[in-house]
Amino acid sequence: MMTERSWGDFATDRPRDRYAGEIRRACESGDISRVRALFAEAREAGALQGLLPCEVEIKLGQLLRPKYLRGAGLLALAAELGRSAQYVAKVLRLAGVTIRPACRPVTSVPPVDLVELRRRYEAGSSIAGLAHQIHYSRDRTRAFLLRAGTELRPAYAPLPGSRR
Repeated sequence: MMTERSWGDFATDRPRDRYAGEIRRACESGDISRVRALFAEAREAGALQGLLPCEVEIKLGQLLRPKYLRGAGLLALAAELGRSAQYVAKVLRLAGVTIRPACRPVTSVPPVDLVELRRRYEAGSSIAGLAHQIHYSRDRTRAFLLRAGTELRPAYAPLPGSRR
């Protein structure tokens, strides 16, 4: 069992090598909290941040890979590691991971009940009124209605049961 040691405790003359060695060991043991502590320690020392050799950054990317592939975002991993999202993306790329786009993923299931939306529209609700109720734009609400197979009224047509 490894005891809590500072990266300065390893017998080598070069601080970068001691730091990299300790981070490599933490990555190999799967100890993300230790990696975070080492990054914080280096940040406090001021001089060692960003001095990891490429092979250690690859190990770090390999440690983070499973969480990222299970859906954890770059910001969540960065917060857990105590580094920036850009740095996390860099080490993941070094480990061969393709970074997901930053946009919200497109889902095949709409976030609203299309049957209820269609029923309300056919009962006389306007697209603007429905959009306000479901907290989407008029264009997005119109797209939901079309996806539900709704026949849209012309923009100038009176509502059913109204007098014009």
